Amino acid sequence: MARRAFRRFPAWTRGEGGLGIRAGDLEVIEALPPIIAFEGRGSWLTDAGSRAKGNAIRHYQALTLGMVTSDAVCVVLALLVSYFIRFGRAPIHLEYVVAVAIAPLAWVATFKAFGLYAPHRASPPEEFRGTIAASSVGVVLLSVGIFWSKSPLSRAWVGLTWILVIAFELVSRRMWRSHASRLRADGRLAFRTLIVGTDPEAGRLADALRTRGSGYSPIGFVACSDSMVSPDSLPVVGPIGQLGQAIRDYAAECVFVASTAVRPDQMFLVTQLARRSGVEVRVSANLPQILTSRLTVQQVGSTMALSLRPVRLSGTQTLMKRVFDLVVVSVGLLVSLPMWILISVAIRVTSPGPVLFQQARVTKGGRIFTMYKFRTMKRNGDRLLDDQEVDYSKPFFKLHEDPRLTAVGRVLRRLSLDELPQLLNVLKGQMSLVGPRPLPAEQVAANMELLEPRHEMSAGVTGWWQINGRSDLSAEEALRLDLFYIENWSLTLDLYILSKTVGAVIARRGAF
Repeated sequence: MARRAFRRFPAWTRGEGGLGIRAGDLEVIEALPPIIAFEGRGSWLTDAGSRAKGNAIRHYQALTLGMVTSDAVCVVLALLVSYFIRFGRAPIHLEYVVAVAIAPLAWVATFKAFGLYAPHRASPPEEFRGTIAASSVGVVLLSVGIFWSKSPLSRAWVGLTWILVIAFELVSRRMWRSHASRLRADGRLAFRTLIVGTDPEAGRLADALRTRGSGYSPIGFVACSDSMVSPDSLPVVGPIGQLGQAIRDYAAECVFVASTAVRPDQMFLVTQLARRSGVEVRVSANLPQILTSRLTVQQVGSTMALSLRPVRLSGTQTLMKRVFDLVVVSVGLLVSLPMWILISVAIRVTSPGPVLFQQARVTKGGRIFTMYKFRTMKRNGDRLLDDQEVDYSKPFFKLHEDPRLTAVGRVLRRLSLDELPQLLNVLKGQMSLVGPRPLPAEQVAANMELLEPRHEMSAGVTGWWQINGRSDLSAEEALRLDLFYIENWSLTLDLYILSKTVGAVIARRGAF
């Protein structure tokens, strides 16, 4: 979950109803539930918040400096490698050397403009999208600069540099995110947090913040009413009027507000005291899991509102998704053709029966289609389950230890190679590369009310829950993740899921 590390003083404006907050001084960051963080103007690395006493802030500062350094290395390395690949051992012109030397400054400035030096804020899909966008803009700026320096330049060099720098950046960013996750897991990136409110929402908030790796460490509640009864095992440290003293006494680094517990005048007091004390402010938003790219903050009179951008695919977006599917699948079929031949031979030699398994599945709009897979089970293998009480209509049903699998089939399942024939379903327009996984028709028929929301989009070869646990997840969790994808679709999210699918397949998480 995204977190904010370096606090900035919020800028205040006077509206019709009194003091308010400009929409530009707020940011929405992902959490459970989603939250709003106050953002103001100030140095992005050395403002007042970075001088706070918390270890979490110091670790975030070191993390950001490391990311700045690695980004500078990535662009220099990409420029040098692309030059030698394109021009061989030809001497490097002085102008090109100067451009390589200046490139890190322009590169870091571009990444900063895209908000990529806030590891506490962006979710992985948003960082993925931002990295590609910032790298693309950065390469354009570098190309223009090198062109005006009269250094040798070609379209092949531009394309090669773009591919290399994106590859280097994505690997680098993945490593930093893994490092940040480890720091959160062991508590070194956890803000000491006071929760403002004592109502049930404040209690639920305390439970959410206790989650390992959340980035927060709740230390107590601040009462907003006369009631000093704690909704949780944490103590009530005092009334809201003594918040400043509580921040000092408990060495708090963050104040997390339960939005249903505070009045507007109390909210103003919280932000004022937090600003003076140099701590972070978070406000729960009571929204489902939504990527922050769908949210904008708007001021309506004296009230702040969250605007939720719709994601229903337009005709243009549907066409883009289809073209993307066709291009990737065509390349995938050509590359994987030798593997198809080897797998087909292995299946036919080791067990009687057809090479392909066909089953009725459900896709967009509840349409039933025939999905293809390489056969992994013995012929008439269902007889092996006659003595077991197996409910095939259970949503997302799958056996952990399936006695029907052949020796070859077990290997294909572990490596997810049995899914390759679904590329044919994508070519036929029955499936997409990314989307909710198609379930058997009998499961959908038996659980229509539960599963119908999944059919707003075409079924996918891979999907959001495939990269978040696969078959290790419960049916409820898998359904929630499918709905998250439908609520947040974008082409870059598809790219992110495809890139993560490779790692999930290699790691064989949840594959059986």
